[in-house]
Amino acid sequence: MLAAFLLGCPPDPEIPPDATTCEEASERMGALVCAESMPDRDTWTTLSLDVEIVDQLRAVKYLIPVNDTAPLPGMFVNSQRYALHYDFLREVFPEAYGSLAWDDYVAMIINPAKRVYWGGDLSEYIETDGAHRFGFIVWDDPADATTAPAYEDVLFVWRALQTRFSLGELMYVPASENQRDTADTWTDTPFPIRGADGVTYEAYNPTYGYGTIRFEPLADLAADSASGAFGYQDILVLDEAPMDLERVVSGVVTGTRQAALSHLNVRMSARGTPNCYTTEPWTKLAAWEGKLVRLECGEDAMLIEEATPEAAQAWWDTFRPDPVVISPPDTDWETPMPLLDVPTATYDERRTNYLRFGAKGANLATLYQRIEPGVQLDGFLIPFAYYQRFMEENYWIADVDGGEESLTFAATIDRWHADSEFLTNAATRSARLTALREAMLGAPVNEADAASVRALIAQEFGGTDVMVRFRSSSNAEDGVVFSGAGLYDSLSACAADDEDGDSDGPSVCDDDKSSEKPVADALRGVWASLWKGGAWEERDWYGLEQRDVAMAVLVNDQSEQEQANIVAFTGNPTGEDERWLIEAQVGDIDVVSAESGVTPERTLLTVEGGAVTGIERMDESSEVGAGEEVLSDARLYEVGALLLEVDAVMPHDEDAPEGTLVLWDTEQKYLEDGRGIIKQIRPFARAD
Repeated sequence: MLAAFLLGCPPDPEIPPDATTCEEASERMGALVCAESMPDRDTWTTLSLDVEIVDQLRAVKYLIPVNDTAPLPGMFVNSQRYALHYDFLREVFPEAYGSLAWDDYVAMIINPAKRVYWGGDLSEYIETDGAHRFGFIVWDDPADATTAPAYEDVLFVWRALQTRFSLGELMYVPASENQRDTADTWTDTPFPIRGADGVTYEAYNPTYGYGTIRFEPLADLAADSASGAFGYQDILVLDEAPMDLERVVSGVVTGTRQAALSHLNVRMSARGTPNCYTTEPWTKLAAWEGKLVRLECGEDAMLIEEATPEAAQAWWDTFRPDPVVISPPDTDWETPMPLLDVPTATYDERRTNYLRFGAKGANLATLYQRIEPGVQLDGFLIPFAYYQRFMEENYWIADVDGGEESLTFAATIDRWHADSEFLTNAATRSARLTALREAMLGAPVNEADAASVRALIAQEFGGTDVMVRFRSSSNAEDGVVFSGAGLYDSLSACAADDEDGDSDGPSVCDDDKSSEKPVADALRGVWASLWKGGAWEERDWYGLEQRDVAMAVLVNDQSEQEQANIVAFTGNPTGEDERWLIEAQVGDIDVVSAESGVTPERTLLTVEGGAVTGIERMDESSEVGAGEEVLSDARLYEVGALLLEVDAVMPHDEDAPEGTLVLWDTEQKYLEDGRGIIKQIRPFARAD
């Protein structure tokens, strides 16, 4: 039998009292976008999507608020118009969610501590006896058992959905192994629970793709994705379907079924890559592990055969974006320079700075020479030449196509990028890049270069006993077309630790730091981060020439005990309206790379006639008490005024790609003494 049930009686359906939100939104959008209730088959057909999978006819997405403090009531989303809740929320309810970030969306649907809504699919199932029954899935993160809904949670969602759903009794459909294990412990539930379904194969996106077969345990997926252990040239075979997979791959086979409208399913369909489920995939595909193949998720079965590199490359080229062209660095320029001494008056001078010092440093030098000194940090730029000398002077035993060989770091990079095994095998590539970074972190820095950096620290910061921050400034970041945000590392350095005659902690610059922070360690750390696996994969996806990338370094004050961290745009990056977005977080908590569920304060500024004329607070920070503010109105006006100055004086040297508008994306801080500063600026191309 396809399904087994624990029977119970649902509550009497009734029309919810909050049945105007979707009506008003639909009138505003000019089309039916959602409904608070599902009263009849016509509404079901209008809102649900024809999914055409083994035992399901149609499916619709739903949202159920966890409590009455949520901005929206429970509703069914028009799933023919919106493949993701994320897109629906941002487009239909921009006042509440126009600036919603993806990680924050995931947290408010999945994270028990941050959950605002229960989300999932409601599907029309066909049983083996031909009967049609309706069932709902509650989304969780299959890799995290703590996110699986408890009995009380499912009961709450069932009651809320059944109250809104008049087409029949709803059953709960466990959608992950954790959910199934949890549900197996329940007895005498008032709602039916769908049992084992007997489905052994299912194609969600029936098409073909080329890639190397990689067996990937769900438990390792997040770490391997971050490290670049797999990439777009791979077909992942997972023991269990994940909630999502942001990194691009050439195909996916999962060992558990996927929800018809799951994030994974939607992404793979949008990319045009094969996606299917089969029982025991690691057993069935064992003979193909590690091989380059053509995989087709057919309507009724998988088809797989060995592939040639030429055929695979031709297919990969069809779905990658147009290549991003970067300029090779100027490695002949040998002189570090203070930010305020770098010539920036003309386009040619600014272009030269980019070639000598990288985008981040060149951008900041350009800005600092055009705004008031009070919002600046002291700093200087270390040229690409220092990185290149380090790469050319240091040898190691490298794993290359001909076996092990003694090569410089620079020669290793060249050899690898002429090696098809390195270029097409993510596992090989990840292992080699990890080994390279480890070797770089242990290699000596040219002493004359390190000494010149220490001397400039003393000159620019008034002594060597000041902790400073070494920040990446490559030629593969902070551009209009390729942002590279978050790919590389920043490290702290204390020049006085090089002068105290020992390597024992604590640091001379900060006795709270238990270990010393030598200049050479900071240089090596930033340089080595250029070859992180995730950074390589991101650059490769966008077609950058890897042999042309290099790393310069921006050196700034290191701020301590910050009052606030800020990311501020001269516009709205979502394009929902023309107001300017300000995101802020209390203390030194990162706005951009925060932990899951840690969300910033979000505010939109109305800017008219060269002044901030309005403030609308959209979201509170998750890290302050209810009703508390990270930035006061007065500080928001200050941030807005600084943004206006930036927008007025910062030259746009790169053309906006067709169909885009270039904004300025800035990172700012309020320091311990209350002074506001700007520490980074980069262009941001928004769809226009």
